[in-house]
Amino acid sequence: MATKKQVRAWEDAYRRYGTASERVARTRRIDTQAAHDMAAASRDVASAWRSIASGPDLPWWLLAALDSAAQAFEQQSRDWHERAAGRACGAGSVRPPDRASGRRRRGPDVTGEE
Repeated sequence: MATKKQVRAWEDAYRRYGTASERVARTRRIDTQAAHDMAAASRDVASAWRSIASGPDLPWWLLAALDSAAQAFEQQSRDWHERAAGRACGAGSVRPPDRASGRRRRGPDVTGEE
Protein backbone atom coordinates (compact mmCIF):
# COMPACT_ATOMS: atom_id res chain seq x y z
CA MET A 1 0.00 0.00 0.00
CA ALA A 2 1.27 3.46 -0.86
CA THR A 3 1.96 5.85 1.99
CA LYS A 4 0.29 9.26 2.15
CA LYS A 5 3.66 10.84 1.41
CA GLN A 6 4.05 8.71 -1.75
CA VAL A 7 0.52 9.55 -2.88
CA ARG A 8 1.13 13.27 -2.37
CA ALA A 9 4.43 13.03 -4.28
CA TRP A 10 2.68 11.25 -7.16
CA GLU A 11 -0.16 13.80 -7.17
CA ASP A 12 2.30 16.72 -7.19
CA ALA A 13 4.39 15.15 -9.97
CA TYR A 14 1.34 14.36 -12.08
CA ARG A 15 -0.02 17.87 -11.59
CA ARG A 16 3.29 19.29 -12.88
CA TYR A 17 3.13 16.83 -15.77
CA GLY A 18 -0.42 17.94 -16.60
CA THR A 19 0.57 21.61 -16.55
CA ALA A 20 3.57 21.01 -18.81
CA SER A 21 1.51 18.84 -21.14
CA GLU A 22 -1.23 21.48 -21.43
CA ARG A 23 1.39 24.10 -22.26
CA VAL A 24 2.73 21.92 -25.07
CA ALA A 25 -0.77 21.19 -26.35
CA ARG A 26 -1.61 24.91 -26.58
CA THR A 27 1.35 25.88 -28.73
CA ARG A 28 2.26 25.30 -32.34
CA ARG A 29 5.96 25.63 -31.61
CA ILE A 30 7.67 23.69 -28.83
CA ASP A 31 10.53 25.66 -27.31
CA THR A 32 13.47 24.27 -25.39
CA GLN A 33 12.02 25.24 -22.01
CA ALA A 34 8.74 23.45 -22.70
CA ALA A 35 10.67 20.34 -23.73
CA HIS A 36 12.79 20.57 -20.54
CA ASP A 37 9.62 20.94 -18.46
CA MET A 38 8.06 17.86 -20.09
CA ALA A 39 11.26 15.86 -19.57
CA ALA A 40 11.48 16.83 -15.89
CA ALA A 41 7.78 16.27 -15.23
CA SER A 42 7.85 12.86 -16.92
CA ARG A 43 10.93 11.89 -14.90
CA ASP A 44 9.23 12.97 -11.67
CA VAL A 45 6.11 10.92 -12.43
CA ALA A 46 8.29 7.88 -13.20
CA SER A 47 10.12 8.38 -9.91
CA ALA A 48 6.82 8.58 -8.03
CA TRP A 49 5.65 5.31 -9.64
CA ARG A 50 8.98 3.68 -8.64
CA SER A 51 8.56 4.92 -5.08
CA ILE A 52 5.09 3.42 -4.83
CA ALA A 53 6.42 0.14 -6.27
CA SER A 54 9.00 -0.03 -3.48
CA GLY A 55 6.28 -0.67 -0.91
CA PRO A 56 6.21 -3.98 0.94
CA ASP A 57 3.99 -6.96 0.09
CA LEU A 58 2.65 -5.73 -3.24
CA PRO A 59 1.21 -8.43 -5.51
CA TRP A 60 3.26 -9.29 -8.62
CA TRP A 61 0.64 -7.93 -11.00
CA LEU A 62 0.64 -4.55 -9.25
CA LEU A 63 4.45 -4.42 -9.33
CA ALA A 64 4.31 -5.19 -13.05
CA ALA A 65 1.78 -2.41 -13.67
CA LEU A 66 3.78 0.11 -11.62
CA ASP A 67 6.99 -0.88 -13.42
CA SER A 68 5.29 -0.52 -16.80
CA ALA A 69 3.98 2.93 -15.90
CA ALA A 70 7.41 4.03 -14.67
CA GLN A 71 9.11 2.73 -17.82
CA ALA A 72 6.66 4.60 -20.05
CA PHE A 73 7.32 7.90 -18.27
CA GLU A 74 11.09 7.27 -18.22
CA GLN A 75 11.07 6.72 -21.99
CA GLN A 76 8.95 9.82 -22.47
CA SER A 77 11.39 11.79 -20.33
CA ARG A 78 14.30 10.61 -22.48
CA ASP A 79 12.42 11.56 -25.66
CA TRP A 80 11.66 15.06 -24.36
CA HIS A 81 15.23 15.46 -23.11
CA GLU A 82 16.52 14.67 -26.61
CA ARG A 83 14.16 17.27 -28.04
CA ALA A 84 15.24 19.83 -25.45
CA ALA A 85 18.87 19.29 -26.49
CA GLY A 86 17.94 20.17 -30.09
CA ARG A 87 16.31 23.28 -31.46
CA ALA A 88 12.72 24.46 -31.07
CA CYS A 89 10.36 22.48 -33.24
CA GLY A 90 6.96 22.99 -34.85
CA ALA A 91 3.67 21.23 -34.22
CA GLY A 92 4.44 18.65 -36.89
CA SER A 93 7.16 17.24 -34.66
CA VAL A 94 5.25 17.04 -31.40
CA ARG A 95 5.47 13.25 -31.55
CA PRO A 96 8.87 11.72 -30.84
CA PRO A 97 10.67 10.11 -33.78
CA ASP A 98 9.96 6.50 -34.69
CA ARG A 99 12.79 4.56 -33.07
CA ALA A 100 13.09 1.85 -35.74
CA SER A 101 13.54 4.10 -38.74
CA GLY A 102 14.61 7.40 -37.23
CA ARG A 103 11.73 9.00 -39.14
CA ARG A 104 8.79 10.75 -37.58
CA ARG A 105 5.68 8.70 -37.03
CA ARG A 106 2.71 9.34 -39.25
CA GLY A 107 -0.87 8.64 -38.33
CA PRO A 108 -3.39 7.16 -40.74
CA ASP A 109 -4.40 9.33 -43.66
CA VAL A 110 -8.05 9.98 -44.51
CA THR A 111 -8.33 6.55 -46.17
CA GLY A 112 -7.20 4.83 -42.97
CA GLU A 113 -3.89 3.75 -44.50
CA GLU A 114 -0.56 4.68 -42.99
